[in-house]
Amino acid sequence: MMTAVRRTVWLGGLLLVALYSGHAAEESIPIFGGRRVAVSLPEGFRAEVGRDPAGRVVLRVADAGDRHSLEIGFLADDEGQWGRARARRELMHELFAEHVPSSREKAMQFEELEPKSGAGTFCVFTDAALVGRTDLPAGEYLHLTAGVKAWPGVAVVFRLFSQDLVSPGYREALRLLRESVWEKPVPLR
Repeated sequence: MMTAVRRTVWLGGLLLVALYSGHAAEESIPIFGGRRVAVSLPEGFRAEVGRDPAGRVVLRVADAGDRHSLEIGFLADDEGQWGRARARRELMHELFAEHVPSSREKAMQFEELEPKSGAGTFCVFTDAALVGRTDLPAGEYLHLTAGVKAWPGVAVVFRLFSQDLVSPGYREALRLLRESVWEKPVPLR
């Protein structure tokens, strides 16, 4: 049996949540208004929690070598507007339209995330300038999978950067979004 190595350190304004090897582990992340989100990290992935310039909680998840890098932001959705597919697509257009002109797709091709809890929509952008290149610059990714996941009171905006759309790491990152990143029901006493 492999053991997990846990480190919790305040570093440069970021709270390092966990670094794991061996098996997936679940973390509970405080987001806003006393709410907490459960996140199950896949084996070999690490996560850190910080805040964006507006003060909203941001979770960054990556595998060893940063081959797959996932950024998850949390928004309050008190009116439940992003629970509807059309509203999620409109939000995605507002947030991600800047990627369309430089993408190979030249459009947003929406797909449903089909999460375990809530609803979600995503699309994939392929950087047209990087297609066919084998010498990708450091920190550059061929693909951006971007989307919105929502459940009552919360919307999650995510960006998954990757070099491919089929590797185990990519599938694990999508599984994290589908089966994790949710509020667990609190048992009644």
